[in-house]
Amino acid sequence: MRRISSTTLAALVCALLLTGALTGAPAASAKMIPLIVGGQKAEIKNFPWQVYVLVVEGSTGVSCGGSIIDPLHILTAAHCVTHEGTTSQYPANEITVLAGASDVSEYLEKGQVPPGAQVEGVSAVRTHPDYSPLPNIRDDVAVLTLAKPLTILSTDNTAEIALVGSGATPAPETTLSLSGYGKQNGLEDGSAGSEPDGFLYSTTLTAISSDACRNAVGVNSAVLLCAVSQSSSACQGDSGGPLTEGSPAVEVGLVDFGAKGCPVNSVNVFTNIAAPEIRDFIEGDEAPPLAVRTTAPPAIRALGAAPVDYSPLTCEPGTWTGAAAFTYTFQTEGTSPQVLQSGPSDIFVPVSGAIGYQLVCVVQASNPGGVSTTRSAASSPVTLDTAAPAAHISGRPACHLQECKLQITASDPNADAVTVAATASYNASVRCTVVRRHRRVKSTCRRTKSTPMTLDVTGSGTYTASVARLPYGEPVRFAVLATDAAGLTQHGASAASMTLRAPRRSSKKH
Repeated sequence: MRRISSTTLAALVCALLLTGALTGAPAASAKMIPLIVGGQKAEIKNFPWQVYVLVVEGSTGVSCGGSIIDPLHILTAAHCVTHEGTTSQYPANEITVLAGASDVSEYLEKGQVPPGAQVEGVSAVRTHPDYSPLPNIRDDVAVLTLAKPLTILSTDNTAEIALVGSGATPAPETTLSLSGYGKQNGLEDGSAGSEPDGFLYSTTLTAISSDACRNAVGVNSAVLLCAVSQSSSACQGDSGGPLTEGSPAVEVGLVDFGAKGCPVNSVNVFTNIAAPEIRDFIEGDEAPPLAVRTTAPPAIRALGAAPVDYSPLTCEPGTWTGAAAFTYTFQTEGTSPQVLQSGPSDIFVPVSGAIGYQLVCVVQASNPGGVSTTRSAASSPVTLDTAAPAAHISGRPACHLQECKLQITASDPNADAVTVAATASYNASVRCTVVRRHRRVKSTCRRTKSTPMTLDVTGSGTYTASVARLPYGEPVRFAVLATDAAGLTQHGASAASMTLRAPRRSSKKH
């Protein structure tokens, strides 16, 4: 939105009163604020959906951009048609729309409508029921109903534009096109060169992710779309104007807000037309579904004091308004983050390649109203796990005849995944080859025989190990050993011993 100077305002009022597009008489007002920075002059035939929206009420004169969504309706920003910092609307009969002009300077200076252009008054204004102005801006969208429908001209300087499909937010790195009336700097001091020249300008921007958008502007991203250019920027007077994608073009956003002074390479923020919360309103829903919004940030939690490799991290989603389905993305912190895992799971196990990196969790929440993202604070750097696991035999082995069972508990200080191995060892007579008088002969030897035990998981960190066909009369040594996912093995096996006794044979007297 930009303000109209007193001289320009007076000329406009006279012309608009004569055409019947405006009623009432304003007083003097403030200076103009510039529009697209770093753009290039454009012909309306290349952006025939672009319109110039003018508001004149009392001593106030402001202008914005807008787009033709059908001959009777104009899409613009809610903050263009409401008193600054409020949700109070300007009267509809104080708003006019100029369509089909590459140059609005004659209209601004003398109130003369350019050849082939059209000026229409506005009969009704709809702003989103959940619209809130800065600093907690949301749902910044309005639909204007014209007093008479525009004529869609065969000369191609006035045309409708289709809207992007609901939910089809442009992917990061998508090239987008922006148009608007004005000049190419962020000066606001009224000096030479700080006034717009009235020409239509255009530029291209690149979409960024919703997470980067939220991180840059610090407000919820459910209804926002962000884009950036290294050589250009939107500015105040572009408010409400169309951001488009592809050819044939579809409108994906409308100019919302940006950094003070409109510096290039700064994030430009647009109302996201693909968000159902916005799209449903545009299509006539006066109570559109509202997207979830965060009220407390997510947190990434380690099981120990700090994250270590192979120890699970949990992403707590924080708190949100409304019911939401969550997607969790674990990534490295930094200017070029590396996504490590993304999906419905809130648990991530960092491997050794993550050592030295700080990690964050990006939570994406969705419901019928749209999609919002927010992120946790960064964790401390992932370090090498040096804490070994442990497994212990609980109580004495339980044996019956030649079968024994062990009850085992296992744990890891960092809750790494633990692998438990249990063995039963005893001395046994085996056939062997020995050397006697320089000859190799078969003989019977005593050797230690080790038999792996069968392991069954009985609970969290508890197991039952069993083994059968153990010998009678031989001491049997049972041992259990734990190894974790980081490759650490417990320091010394847990052991127990048992000697099985053969049952006594019963005798019968005759």
